[in-house]
Amino acid sequence: MRKTLLLFSVLISFASYSQAAKVDSVAVLILDRMSDVIGGLNSCSFKLNVSQDVTGDIGLEKKFSDDEVMFKGPDKMLVQLKGDDNHKGFWYNGRHLVYYSYTENNYSVLEVPSTIIETIDAVHDEYGVDFPASDFFYPTFADDILADFTSVTFLGRKTVDGEDCYHILADSKNQSVQLWISDDAMNLPLRFLVIYKDKPNSPQYMGVFSDWKINPDLPDALFDFNEPPLATEIVMLKKSNQ
Repeated sequence: MRKTLLLFSVLISFASYSQAAKVDSVAVLILDRMSDVIGGLNSCSFKLNVSQDVTGDIGLEKKFSDDEVMFKGPDKMLVQLKGDDNHKGFWYNGRHLVYYSYTENNYSVLEVPSTIIETIDAVHDEYGVDFPASDFFYPTFADDILADFTSVTFLGRKTVDGEDCYHILADSKNQSVQLWISDDAMNLPLRFLVIYKDKPNSPQYMGVFSDWKINPDLPDALFDFNEPPLATEIVMLKKSNQ
């Protein structure tokens, strides 16, 4: 009886919180499941097609990028970004992170922390670098959504590019985020859309995932940067010096 009463009180408390914050419990369960699956991976790789609005001389301009990401364990990452006007890569082996511009044939070596998540945070804070879809790999992803948005709503099951998925909307005064998460055993993200409502013309950022590989055998040598012929080493400017 005590267990029943305790469970009942927990459900009542969660229902009251959900009503006050406009949080859909089904959406929370899906987000938690996705985070648990991603957090349990030893390694993974995926491709991400990005389209984003960038402010230009005559208003918003749509920019595109084809990205490829590989993660292994807590301390290895390879990111390739190929956009309209730039091709660059990042190699992280747990000791340092190397930025390389294929376009300009130059590179920079950065001293960084000893895990992927800490490195992503440090490089973003110090250099303003954003890594594609990195938010999905934070253990606190679901909690961050609940903390940052005033409503989280499950919009039902949808079909995107022939794949069944769950559709979730997180909304706040300044930002709106839509997530499409696969309706299968893995519950991996299929695509996401961010609308920046607090910026002029409400620019959008969309990412479409493809070619997910779960726990692939990625050799350690893959994450070591090999200096190309005639490449020049440069110093990457920190945000405070830009």
